[in-house]
Amino acid sequence: MALDFPGMMAAEKTLSGRPKWEQSDSVWFCLTGSLEIDGVTIPGLELRGGACQNLPDRAVRFQVQYQPARGPCSHLSRAEWRPMGVHTNKAIGPPELQMLRISETHIHEFEHNWLPDEGRMRVGNLPVARPIRPDLQSFEEFLVFIGEAFRISGMQKVERPGWQEPGLFGIA
Repeated sequence: MALDFPGMMAAEKTLSGRPKWEQSDSVWFCLTGSLEIDGVTIPGLELRGGACQNLPDRAVRFQVQYQPARGPCSHLSRAEWRPMGVHTNKAIGPPELQMLRISETHIHEFEHNWLPDEGRMRVGNLPVARPIRPDLQSFEEFLVFIGEAFRISGMQKVERPGWQEPGLFGIA
């Protein structure tokens, strides 16, 4: 049975429970929350977040993904707020986005990474992105953006990551 990724992304979704940030390693906080459609939790449909532990208000990302019990994870859409690196689009997708280098906040939209004629996502980890302008000025603004862009209600339940504020000499 083929999954209806376009239908999942178009649907109004609700974040289940109150997901918490956890240390995944010495660098990143991670967050995973289940998503509901029409009051039903969809097994495998998740909101996944990441935040760099020692970079307050930088290097935060959220993505909608489908993680089945068995098999590969399908990344459906991702947004990155004030990323550490540069994303460069390949010569694919809408002409105005081809070969675009993006160093600021950006989104990898489902529509630009879905191949409807083939019923699948593009190869590569969401290779097409576009800048988000104007830039979002706070973590809270980013959460509102995520809720709107991914059609997810309940984003206000996501707390700020437990960032380590830099101390003397910029060391956390």
